[in-house]
Amino acid sequence: MKKNKTLLLVGTILTLLAIYQYNKDESNKKVIEAIETNQKESSMQLDFLLPKSIGNQVIQHTIYTLSYNENHEQADWVAYKLYKNSINDSVKRKDDFRIDPKVTTSSATLSDYKRSGYDRGHLAPAKVMSFSNKTMSESFYMSNMSPQKPSFNRGIWKKLEEQVRSWIHVSDTLYVVTGPVLDKKLGSIGANNVSIPRAYYKVILRFKNSQITGIGFLLNNEKSSLSLNSFTTPIDSIETVTGLDFFYQLNDSIENSVEENNTLEDFIK
Repeated sequence: MKKNKTLLLVGTILTLLAIYQYNKDESNKKVIEAIETNQKESSMQLDFLLPKSIGNQVIQHTIYTLSYNENHEQADWVAYKLYKNSINDSVKRKDDFRIDPKVTTSSATLSDYKRSGYDRGHLAPAKVMSFSNKTMSESFYMSNMSPQKPSFNRGIWKKLEEQVRSWIHVSDTLYVVTGPVLDKKLGSIGANNVSIPRAYYKVILRFKNSQITGIGFLLNNEKSSLSLNSFTTPIDSIETVTGLDFFYQLNDSIENSVEENNTLEDFIK
């Protein structure tokens, strides 16, 4: 009997040690996963190729950067980079529209858009911000929103966003800068007078096998059934329209090459 009690005690101790070791391993695993996630998110932060500053507040979120224009209560531009592992299909969209706490002058609010007839259009799309729950949530800051006509936001603009996502899989890296055209605005909404842009742009750099190509898109804030090819334009032209200097940090010869292209065939080659 004494021997059986001893064996039982030893068995209990070994079981407790196994449980302790399992919990310790799981805890370590979670710590390692958290470190790896932070490292991956850090590697996705833009540390160069941002447009030249025009004096507005530049804000860094986890995997996108923006320049906030207080006069128009939205971003001049939002910039981010995409890799093959950028999109995580297990991270589901959860609408979490809210003010951006990093905007020192306070961003637009939900009430500005309420009953306005305009969508809260993402500049950095929620889907490409799905790297983690945190980055998905950050895509819903109001600083990342712009008043878009529903037929535009849910139509041709959505189609362009889907096209950009498809290019991730045939590229090493994509750099995307997107934003509104704020001159000759269509009006304003809300108590904060959020400007309604007349058009929107995307400029994209594609890195593949040490080669860099570029393309621009310029679309009016309206419904369209035209093909995306109808909206391609040289990045130089979008710089003229917006007054922005997108890729000034590139070598001049490379900058000139990527900013003068206006065909998808030369962009995806």
